[in-house]
Amino acid sequence: MAMEIRNSIQVQLSQIIQLAIRKNASCGVIVAPCANMNQKAFEQAKLLMSKNDASLAVQFFYDDPNQVLCAVLDSGTLGSTHYASLILKDFLQNQHLLQGKLIVSSFPESGTPTDSTIDKFIEQAIRSKGEEDGIHFFTAANAVTSVLIAETDDIVREFIKIRLELKGYRVYEARDGQEAYNAFVRILPDLVITELNLPIMDGYQFIRKIQRHDVNEGKVIVLTDKLLTGSMSRAYESGASDYVTKPLSISELEWKIKRLTAKIVNSGRDTI
Repeated sequence: MAMEIRNSIQVQLSQIIQLAIRKNASCGVIVAPCANMNQKAFEQAKLLMSKNDASLAVQFFYDDPNQVLCAVLDSGTLGSTHYASLILKDFLQNQHLLQGKLIVSSFPESGTPTDSTIDKFIEQAIRSKGEEDGIHFFTAANAVTSVLIAETDDIVREFIKIRLELKGYRVYEARDGQEAYNAFVRILPDLVITELNLPIMDGYQFIRKIQRHDVNEGKVIVLTDKLLTGSMSRAYESGASDYVTKPLSISELEWKIKRLTAKIVNSGRDTI
């Protein structure tokens, strides 16, 4: 069977999802930026995904102009689609085809699949080209909200990333102050979460530098184990808007993120 090439991946995906919903079924979707996708690899990926869970019917298609591979799992929940994405990710990496992040979602579980939502879903995969391989969870409610995490501790950073992505935020990572600043200039995220003890450029310097960009003024949450009044005063003076202390309370962090990002969505009106 010839590989299916779609010039309009948005239209094709929207039709499949809407058909599944009309049947009162969920629809799991994985979108991945892939370069040099050939017929053999395409068929191998389809076979691998079909073997993963025989109870789920899997449709595959490839958008050649955008170089995006799409897998649709009929009746796929977010959990089963995530598991399938891990298998697909390993395959694409081993074949040296993956060019960025796999974007994972399930409709209507993750939100109403409007044309705008589908466009944003696919756009995230396309925009991730050149970034480190990984898996990102997409939720329609927070699809437009991006968060940059600057944290040296891999475990803490990954924990926050997964929790926020499950809530639908688009999350970016950095391990030191300079990497974080470079990412900020490139991405211009809606909100920044930063540790104060960062190498190369510390958190205070990082906050001061990004405050020069009016687009993100005040949208910084400090994540730190420094409880000294002087440290927090200095963070606020540098431009931080709020802070969360370690050991981390993820529910507290999520509430503060929601409060600050609500101001963005409501054009500066505080909804709290």
